[in-house]
Amino acid sequence: MKPFIVASMVAVICFLAVPVATSHVTVPLHGGIVLDGKLNCPYISHRGGRVFLQLSIVTPNIGTTKRRPMNLSVVLDRSGSMGDESKMEQAKKALYSLIDQLHNEDILSLVIYDDVIEVLKSAGRVGNKSELKRLIQRVHPRGSTNLGGGMVEGFRQAERFANREYSNRVILLSDGLANTGITDSRELGRIARRYRSKSITLTSMGVGLDYNENLMMSLAEYGGGNYYFIESSHSLASIMKKEFNLMSSIVARNAALELTLGKGVVLRDVIGYESGSAKDRYTLPIGELYSSDRREFTVELEIPEGSQSSFVASGTLRYDSDEAFMQNTPSFSTTIHYTTELAVIEKNRDLKTQAKADIAVSTKKIERAMEALDEGKPEEAAKEIDDARQMILSSPAAGSSAGASMLGEQASKLDSFQNTLKDSDARKAKKAIQYENYKTQKQKQ
Repeated sequence: MKPFIVASMVAVICFLAVPVATSHVTVPLHGGIVLDGKLNCPYISHRGGRVFLQLSIVTPNIGTTKRRPMNLSVVLDRSGSMGDESKMEQAKKALYSLIDQLHNEDILSLVIYDDVIEVLKSAGRVGNKSELKRLIQRVHPRGSTNLGGGMVEGFRQAERFANREYSNRVILLSDGLANTGITDSRELGRIARRYRSKSITLTSMGVGLDYNENLMMSLAEYGGGNYYFIESSHSLASIMKKEFNLMSSIVARNAALELTLGKGVVLRDVIGYESGSAKDRYTLPIGELYSSDRREFTVELEIPEGSQSSFVASGTLRYDSDEAFMQNTPSFSTTIHYTTELAVIEKNRDLKTQAKADIAVSTKKIERAMEALDEGKPEEAAKEIDDARQMILSSPAAGSSAGASMLGEQASKLDSFQNTLKDSDARKAKKAIQYENYKTQKQKQ
């Protein structure tokens, strides 16, 4: 899903050491968005090498007294397996709760799918909530799973009212494999990406242990929304409420981080994210930003050999917002210094940024572990997780006050992953570990 590859041992190489790059940060006035960029080491060997650029975006708390109207399309799986473990009944309860939270100015559409796609409610004002609930109550499980058809119809419904006035989102819920209609994951991803370019985002919710987690996670990635693994259907209502609360606190839309690299600098990876490139310029699509949001991105860069000092990267955050005090365009710029003295490199490590970079690299190892599980190689998966744990424990920041807490938390997660592999059903282990790793990469709770 991501085009670049990270070197696994980069974090323990001395000259990759710690951050505290020379950086210029444009701090917005009146509580606007702040963008910061730090290298994990402001000094590097004259021979060059790999470094990490740690980016952070922080949004102000603007409160939740008034929210933007929503244009929401809910796409519900009604295939036969939804009758198991009361999944359909719990999904209905979650929808009832969601409807109760909507305002009269909100737009809502409801799409249900098995092997047949049915529009239960066409996109329009919420209207009579009791009548909506009666429509939902009459839905019963049956048939196969035309997930692609349901998703496309959800996008079509949302598109009817998609504009700057609304927060436009499709929520796709499924408990099974896409086994009829469009089933190719790449084609489904292209569809989600196309509608994202129209400012319609997609959130995916996988229920139980039988759905395709790779597909559902990639759809959320391409669609710019959120992904949820919901093992128990009894959690559906709380997850739906969480998603609603996020939509209610959007402060910026269509956010994208534009990166410009210095001469000879090569971008190897934006860990956990996709990025598009054009020569020495890269665009990292972010999508929506929420009130009191903090996003962090770890970018792996290859620095050419050199002397004295050199420009590494600069970045600008662009977005749409209706808030007058958030019309700034935050930016940053970083420079690196060459040296032949290893002691200088050691002395200038930024241990906090080093810890964040090491954690990001460990999540790449977990991704490889998940690929091994997909290939039926649990022993290889266990080894990748153990390698990630050993890397975290040997991090230069492990004994520092700046990084010990973060690294300790990640080490505990990796211990938990090892136990999950040993003690859980393979389907559950894969979904649970992959979901936790996704949340670590995306800084989601």
